[in-house]
Amino acid sequence: MNWVRRRSAHLAVIYLGLAVSTGSLVMPLTGWAKEIAFVARDVENQQAVWLPGEIIMHRSTDFTEPLIFRFDNPTERTHVFEAPGLFESVEESGVRITRPVRITIAPEGAEQTLIDRDRMASDALAAEGETVTYRFYCPLHRADADLGGRIVVGQ
Repeated sequence: MNWVRRRSAHLAVIYLGLAVSTGSLVMPLTGWAKEIAFVARDVENQQAVWLPGEIIMHRSTDFTEPLIFRFDNPTERTHVFEAPGLFESVEESGVRITRPVRITIAPEGAEQTLIDRDRMASDALAAEGETVTYRFYCPLHRADADLGGRIVVGQ
């Protein structure tokens, strides 16, 4: 009966070792990332907004990891997240490219994208100590008077 306990303990140690070593191999591949979540909300007069309405980021601390934007659309309508001047990094035909951020999210759906943080950081550097502001909105359901939300990047 003692050999069963010893064998079980030995197998547990091997299993734990495999789990830890596999995790240490996978971690660099997936990496850590900063994730910012946006949620679509319908408002009056067939308009919509993305919440939160403002994101404050600091180049010195928020651009050390990949930047992922997650979009949740719990509504019954399709919404679009558009941010002029902001670029996403995507893979097309095996090549990584950047393109302007314009993401369509189906009703009760979710999407995510990898933001080109290098371009954001260079925009912030070019501003020479000033803040850089990117506007975002749903172009399908916004009124002309709606300014949408904003992402503010400072030093």
